[in-house]
Amino acid sequence: MARTQTDFKGLDRSIRMQKIVEAATGLFHRKGFKAATLDEVAKELNLTKAALYNYIPSKDKLLSIIYSQAFEKIFNRIYEISASQVSPEEKLRQIIRDHICNIITSDIAMFSVFFAEENQFPSKDFQRIRTEKKKYTKLVMKIIEEGIEKGVFKPVDARLQAYAILGMCNWLYKWYKPHKEVFSPEEIADHFIALLETGYLANHQRERQIDSLPLAIHHDKRESVVEKPTYLELKVLCDQLSSLVDRLGK
Repeated sequence: MARTQTDFKGLDRSIRMQKIVEAATGLFHRKGFKAATLDEVAKELNLTKAALYNYIPSKDKLLSIIYSQAFEKIFNRIYEISASQVSPEEKLRQIIRDHICNIITSDIAMFSVFFAEENQFPSKDFQRIRTEKKKYTKLVMKIIEEGIEKGVFKPVDARLQAYAILGMCNWLYKWYKPHKEVFSPEEIADHFIALLETGYLANHQRERQIDSLPLAIHHDKRESVVEKPTYLELKVLCDQLSSLVDRLGK
């Protein structure tokens, strides 16, 4: 329900500005940035367009604010996780969980706009956004490289691995429906982590193919090793079995 103009004016200016951003985010998500207008943003808040111009000069400025807030949310915890003293595999789990639970699914409208509308910016701003996104990817790559060096991750190309992981998590904005989805963000994070750490083959299929696995090539392409199931993979499978036993016992 739209807020009356009297109620809107009664709010602190910073709260009023955030209400405008939220209304614009929802509208850009539903209609797309190009199709949406400032008139429609004003109507969402039961304001006149002239009143809206007291807070925001243009639709482009609104989109810029949305991206700034999205980046603030994206980088909120990754530096803390990266600098923590936990193992590389635990860092990666925390990043995947944070990315799914606290970033993408917590504000699906914002991140739908974030992933879909960057090409609306002028070239200079577009390149700045791409640079910020690369910073996040590089932090994930660094953790993967750390895990490879310590022997807990398979020796693969860290950049490709980071793109694969983030791509899987980011694609949630395309299909996740907060009020219709049968799985919670936490359950989705658990599933993604288990899938990434154990693969998608049934255990007996994995065992059958261990000796015929192709060589895994290091990212420097100079040494090759055949990877065996790790302690981590076995631990995840045991945890899943334990969870299943608990559910059957209820």
